[in-house]
Amino acid sequence: MAIVTSAVLLAAGAAFAQQRGAERNAGADAAIAKTRAAYQTASNAQDGAALARLYSSDGVEMPPNAPAQKGRAAIEAYHKQFASQMMVHNLEIKATDTRVLGDVAVDVGTYSQTLMPAKGGGKTIDDKGKYLVVLKKDAGGAWLISHAIYNSDLPLPGPPPAK
Repeated sequence: MAIVTSAVLLAAGAAFAQQRGAERNAGADAAIAKTRAAYQTASNAQDGAALARLYSSDGVEMPPNAPAQKGRAAIEAYHKQFASQMMVHNLEIKATDTRVLGDVAVDVGTYSQTLMPAKGGGKTIDDKGKYLVVLKKDAGGAWLISHAIYNSDLPLPGPPPAK
């Protein structure tokens, strides 16, 4: 009888622990979704400073066709420079998998956006791609981006015609 009682208590404890873990992850998922939404809003507003604030102080962004940007100042400068050439419109970020492991999380998904030349003229690009972001929970409970990488699903343009 003691063995049965112990087994029942152990099973109940495991179920409770899973439920508590799910509740903690639900809270983390909501906070991570808030960070994701803030990234989307800041990108659509061409706000490099707001984007940089979503990163940890030692955060790294790895944009396509460019060197890794290390630290908030570099991330802000990159986005300001990018916005001086191409403006992001209608960025939509959709998470397909978010995994929380204590105070670290991995967020994977897809994005779509319209890129328009900042100075007018030129070709508008309807871009779709994927991303992977590692987030860390800071001392205040906010989920900040530690590392981000993203790239387009569009093929690279061919070389210019020979002259």
